[in-house]
Amino acid sequence: RNRFAVFDKVHQQIEIRDLSNTVTKSFKTPVTGVTDIFYAGTGSLLLTTATAVVLFDIQQRRTTAELSVPTVKYVIWTNDYSMAAFLSKHTITLVDKDLKQLCQIHETIRIKSGIWDESGVFLYCTLNHIKYALPQG
Repeated sequence: RNRFAVFDKVHQQIEIRDLSNTVTKSFKTPVTGVTDIFYAGTGSLLLTTATAVVLFDIQQRRTTAELSVPTVKYVIWTNDYSMAAFLSKHTITLVDKDLKQLCQIHETIRIKSGIWDESGVFLYCTLNHIKYALPQG
């Protein structure tokens, strides 16, 4: 509640800081080549590499799940954190909270952004169109 995570790309470390920006914990990433981190619910982070996404439990400092996906630029969660969309340049991967892949969509035109509808439909836009994706494919 009163802390946030910061990723040090040079040293491949995750720092947990309090609201006064003081480092309270610091530890190495469990996988090498981490390019970015994303919020994954209380006590969890998503660590992205060039070829995969890793679900990491901060308290236990262990990897919970891993999924092979292309370089992820954005992670968009549903309001209840039950599903997420991983946006890459030309690919959308829909997953559940345990990183189980529900479906993957490939676009020839670059994907710009997306949002979850309250009914569980993922709306996204490319440079030319507004489209939708269902978790079932």
